[in-house]
Amino acid sequence: MSNYVQHAVFEHRFWLGILRDHGQFIHDSLYPSEKEDIKRASSFIHQFSQLLAYVNSLDASNAVSFSLTVDESVEQFKQFKFLILRRQLTGNINIHLPPSFVNHMVNELEEYQNVLNYLKKGEVPPIFHELHHHLVWLLDASGHAGIIHDDLDGVERRLRQKSTTFAQHFEQFYLKAVELTGYLRSNIDAFPALNRFNQDVEIEMKLFKIFLRELEEMELSAEVLGTFTAPMADHMLREEQYYLSKLAQSRGEG
Repeated sequence: MSNYVQHAVFEHRFWLGILRDHGQFIHDSLYPSEKEDIKRASSFIHQFSQLLAYVNSLDASNAVSFSLTVDESVEQFKQFKFLILRRQLTGNINIHLPPSFVNHMVNELEEYQNVLNYLKKGEVPPIFHELHHHLVWLLDASGHAGIIHDDLDGVERRLRQKSTTFAQHFEQFYLKAVELTGYLRSNIDAFPALNRFNQDVEIEMKLFKIFLRELEEMELSAEVLGTFTAPMADHMLREEQYYLSKLAQSRGEG
């Protein structure tokens, strides 16, 4: 398997699973009255499930054409998310998801499009600077922790407090990443404070992954009260692992 095909398989396997989940989250959050949107969400779930199932068949002869096909589906899904977001902002849709959640799903989709820009040309995506990944994923992680807090029952005070702490830490890290990104304009790509920042983020993210696994296990055994689900925990875990793998790659460890 060529280097390009290996990268294509890795990226498509991760991202198509994420977008399939997004379709499921939208589908499950829409009020029954939103019949047309439920139908469209179901269509995207089916579409991304089929594409995901095909990933194992990728080789040098079909990886580029597959990436072009995926690119079209991803753009259509993006426009569907924008439609939902516009209607949320004008009060014209009944859905349980907050606008920020939908907005973060758009951010993730656009990162896939960033990767697809290379894959559809038969190119291996470049190794991006670690701050690129921090800006994509830290705000997302803060949102994840916030969702956990909101979905846990009020009696789960210890777990809710823990999730609030993670949300605060990731938000603080994000603000620092914005500032550090500005420093890159001085034509320096690596410096001691950035190295320490990378280490701090990695430690916090690994702790958050442990927390997510605990929640997933407790939810599966009905030991935790609330509406947070095991599939949501699994979705978050896959994203945090992808983030960590990209950071390692940026540092030349992957």
